[in-house]
Amino acid sequence: MKNPKHKLFVEKSVGAALSAIKIYNKPDFKYREETFAILMINAWELLLKAKIIKENDGQLKSIYILTNKTGKKGNILKTRAPELNRSNNPKTIGLPKCLSICEQEPIRIDNAVKENIFLLMEIRDTAIHFQHSDKDVGKKVFEIGTASLKNYLKLITDWFSYDLSRYIFFLMPMTFFHEFEAISSTSINSNKEQIKNLLKYIAEKEKLTPSDETKEYNITLKLETKFVKSTETDSLLVHYSDSPDALQINVTEEDALKGFPFDYPSLTAKLRERYTDFKANQTYHNIRKPLMSKKKYCKTRSLDPNNSKSPKKDYYSSEIIKEFDKRYTKI
Repeated sequence: MKNPKHKLFVEKSVGAALSAIKIYNKPDFKYREETFAILMINAWELLLKAKIIKENDGQLKSIYILTNKTGKKGNILKTRAPELNRSNNPKTIGLPKCLSICEQEPIRIDNAVKENIFLLMEIRDTAIHFQHSDKDVGKKVFEIGTASLKNYLKLITDWFSYDLSRYIFFLMPMTFFHEFEAISSTSINSNKEQIKNLLKYIAEKEKLTPSDETKEYNITLKLETKFVKSTETDSLLVHYSDSPDALQINVTEEDALKGFPFDYPSLTAKLRERYTDFKANQTYHNIRKPLMSKKKYCKTRSLDPNNSKSPKKDYYSSEIIKEFDKRYTKI
């Protein structure tokens, strides 16, 4: 049995995405951000075309640019045919048209995905103005690219059940220091009007669609380096020492709770805003209470750590919201 026609587009899309990651992650690659944007846009266009073909029962003409045929007398006929390129092959629609189609039923792509792709397109279009010292742009490409890969991973899994777990699907450098973290508040190449306009455009889009780690899709995602406690008992990251020369690390109770921003009232309010069919009833409690036993979802804090009889309070991580997404209908 022949493979569905959309599968070739999916495979080529994955190839483009992996190429974008590999080039970005190469050490001291001078055209890193520009090349990543170009290849990632290609990956998105192929993925959206694959989805359009799949939704149209495998018909390749669903991605062709169609024009009305001309009759022998020069009259315009109702019959439509693919517009041909210089080598007489059918021309296909571009990425903006793909996004326009995917905004409609039955696909209904999320607006954050669309805006993230448009940001990549702006970066590509401004690429000829980049210089290696444009650390402001490098920082934004990293944040936009990270969000784009996360969006891409979600959609290729949902749309095609494609397993990307065998690939290293993230952007480097995942280190304790990033060159772009040392940038000043103003653009290094302040005389480059194109760069200033690009950064302004990105900032405006970020303001309109702020990042939210509880959402499935984002237009940008920030990277922060933090110390975390290992969940594996055989992989201790920090060892106790009474040496006066040992490095001192202070972890406060507030640090431990940074990944758990919700208490019960704020979690309930968040879910009420997020779903059309949510009610703080017994069904809600039946879902929530079993999740509380898992450390990734809930952490209990004593209001007075020095008093064993002190009242305790539960705090919930943003990860728990993904579990409620499986049970309720989002607005």
